[in-house]
Amino acid sequence: MKIFSKLILSLAALSCLSLSVSAQQFASRTSRASTLPATSTISTLYTNDPIAHTLCFIDGREGGVFQDGEVRNRCSHIDFDTYKAGNLSVGIEGGESGAIIDLGNPQDLQTNQAFAGLRFVDGKVILIKDQRTGARQELTRAAQVFAATTNMGSAEARPGHIYLARITDRHNKDFQILVKLLVLSVQPGESVTFRWELL
Repeated sequence: MKIFSKLILSLAALSCLSLSVSAQQFASRTSRASTLPATSTISTLYTNDPIAHTLCFIDGREGGVFQDGEVRNRCSHIDFDTYKAGNLSVGIEGGESGAIIDLGNPQDLQTNQAFAGLRFVDGKVILIKDQRTGARQELTRAAQVFAATTNMGSAEARPGHIYLARITDRHNKDFQILVKLLVLSVQPGESVTFRWELL
């Protein structure tokens, strides 16, 4: 019984320790991409939820956490509705900058495989229009996300639209998150659901 009690206490202590990792410590890790999901993920952000209105692209979980009776930031890369109503905002965490652009819907990009076909190759964002023939197109307007910025970036969340977002860290020149998003649904003032994948 004593061994079981000690085991429970040890697990509880480890759990508390893992929650007490500050956002600053979390953000200072040099290799954030190593823990990111390898395939696309569907996430929902909720306007009125204190911890789930943001998302962490490192682990795909909510950006906030309840700690010591308070809401605290854990790791937040994208937000819905807080900074600008109806918008997705990136570069929202201290020290980070972000840019996000709306590439339009698959019809605008002239392929039903637009989300799947977006790639980052040799420093350029390309769209593979036909896997069989290898037909590809460089998306020149995607270059906007690579412009130097020290601010947060925002774009209106529109169902069916594809977005490209880039997040950098002003204190770590080697850090970059480049992600594509496909907005699946938007409930104004309530939530947004999107599919996302790192490039």
